[in-house]
Amino acid sequence: MIDKILCIAPQCPLPCIDGGKIGIFYPLKYLAQKLNVFFTTPVLNINEDIINEFNMYNIKYYPFELNTNDDYFKYPSSLLKPLSFKFNKYFSPLYLKYIEKIIIENQINILWINAPHMAIYALNLKKKYPYLKIYLREHNIEYDLVLQYARSQKNIFMKMFSYIEYYKTKRYEVSLWNKFDKVFFISDTDLAEAKKYNKDINETNLIYDGMEIPEIPNNIIEEQNSFIFTGNLKSFQNENNLKYFIKNIWIPFRQLEPNAKLYLTGNTDDCLISKLKISKKVLSENNIINLGFVEDIKTTILSKQYVVSPTLYGSGIRLKVLEALSLKKVVFVSDIDYNMIKYFRDMLNIVHYSNYEDFYNKYLKLKNDKILFDKIKKNGYNLSLKIFNWDNYIEKVESQLY
Repeated sequence: MIDKILCIAPQCPLPCIDGGKIGIFYPLKYLAQKLNVFFTTPVLNINEDIINEFNMYNIKYYPFELNTNDDYFKYPSSLLKPLSFKFNKYFSPLYLKYIEKIIIENQINILWINAPHMAIYALNLKKKYPYLKIYLREHNIEYDLVLQYARSQKNIFMKMFSYIEYYKTKRYEVSLWNKFDKVFFISDTDLAEAKKYNKDINETNLIYDGMEIPEIPNNIIEEQNSFIFTGNLKSFQNENNLKYFIKNIWIPFRQLEPNAKLYLTGNTDDCLISKLKISKKVLSENNIINLGFVEDIKTTILSKQYVVSPTLYGSGIRLKVLEALSLKKVVFVSDIDYNMIKYFRDMLNIVHYSNYEDFYNKYLKLKNDKILFDKIKKNGYNLSLKIFNWDNYIEKVESQLY
């Protein structure tokens, strides 16, 4: 029985303040209940408190000091390198030796790689130690994100550079799917994309994330006609998703529903105004309320009537959607979000909209039909219990490792 696994990720997931970190930490947490889990990431500075926190979950954490921040002055030189800038900045020969030392000292024979950014370590180590089993978990289709970014650029140099990055990223990422013992995707849309380029990829390569189901207090009061969007606007995807939603959905919607409110979390006022290019006056006039960084995001979400996930740019799976379902929320999702999970059913366990008219008409149905509203809440919650749970996740992972 294989009982030791070394997980390698591009960032430390503690504290869990965004979807990317949640998607790394919780699989670790639950794997550690079944296996001896070792874990390493690059960090700017080593924090003993973080190491001790991982120990509380029976995860042996080995951070390595490596600056992976973007350095725009290195963009031109990266054009001459085979790896894309986003991947190359994570590689260090010293870090490779450090990982090798962890493997030898702890007699590890399986590597679990989070994201293609760290794949080069597994490939190098597999050459030296052929007995290693190597697995890649795709959190997103990375080249798809790069393409979305390239298309949005107005600066000629950045557009050209981004398209070059896209081609390099795609060539490398697709090649990885043949080099690992198994590759796992976390959404139906990502799986479908991968199938275009690899005939061996099938449903066994799909493992949904889980979601911890919280205790929901009975005394929670939902504010009527309230919506909430959670997400850090420093993310290119979140910035553009929210900007489009406010301009094309929310502002015309508010003209017909003047009492409706849109709450935002995860950003300072300055960041919000800077990223959205909207003044405080316009935000106030349209009942857009910034809550900033809240201490208890689940309680905040519980107090609102609807959750919105207006994804136009993105890949993988939106954990904010799964979290909202686990909190018995009615969730409005865009086309991209709706298609990421084959179990979503419009107006049965989730609300799918394609444009403003669609959004408004379905809102009216819910507003005027409490039975329908409650049914969608209940069905979404039951879907979360049945499909997006960690028992399913661990069972599927174990079936692939052994």
